[in-house]
Amino acid sequence: MKYSFLAIFLFWFLASCSEDISDEIQTELVQEADQFFLLSEIVGESNYLGNLTYGDFFRTLPESLPGCPEMQIDTQLRKITLDYSKTDSCPQANLASRTGKIILDFSQSNSSPGLWFLEYVEYAYQKTHIKGKREFTRLSTSQNAETFNNLKITTDKNLSFDISGGYTYFISRFGFRPFGISYVGRHEGINPAGRNFTQSITEAKEKYINCYSDGYILATVGKENWKVSRGSNDIGYQVSFSSGSDCNTKVRVILPDGRTYDIKP
Repeated sequence: MKYSFLAIFLFWFLASCSEDISDEIQTELVQEADQFFLLSEIVGESNYLGNLTYGDFFRTLPESLPGCPEMQIDTQLRKITLDYSKTDSCPQANLASRTGKIILDFSQSNSSPGLWFLEYVEYAYQKTHIKGKREFTRLSTSQNAETFNNLKITTDKNLSFDISGGYTYFISRFGFRPFGISYVGRHEGINPAGRNFTQSITEAKEKYINCYSDGYILATVGKENWKVSRGSNDIGYQVSFSSGSDCNTKVRVILPDGRTYDIKP
């Protein structure tokens, strides 16, 4: 009888531990998905700005850019400064907090091939800080390429990502004005846990300027694959972006264990 009771206790103890470990793993996967989504959002947040031409900014009103930054144009240096320190009266429906500056340098955009840069100066989006520079190259009148190295993203919880990567953009225009952008590409780096990861667009992501101008920065179409190293193995997250009501975006993630997780942007 004594041995029977001991066996039952050991079975209960091991089952309980196994359940706790399973819960921890499931929680960790959700937290990791949230972190990767934030990174994907941050990388895409200002890529539209980087695909505007120098001439586009002369035809653009500050209130049509997310956050309604104060816009300063230096025609001698061919630089555009977007200052987010005074955006209290911005009327956009999906207004998000931004601080600092974004500087676009078009001094080499008339070279062959055209080249320009987007630089973050003490810039933060939703209290997540971004530091570094992104380089854009004109491939044609409707296509640009981007590369960046050692872009540093730090969240408000002091979690840091260091990433490098490249993207190709396709810009749709009506007359001289852009109305849509689609893009493919990938970036890679090290996550806050020190693990190597990649985020790849497996189906082109698309944005429409009328939504972007009202503060909605997420793509309304597209798919991504987030892959992270765990020891000698890689695990993957499959992510889809789809349009909801108005300009809202639905984000669905298939976690590595097969569960579905809907992220609420």
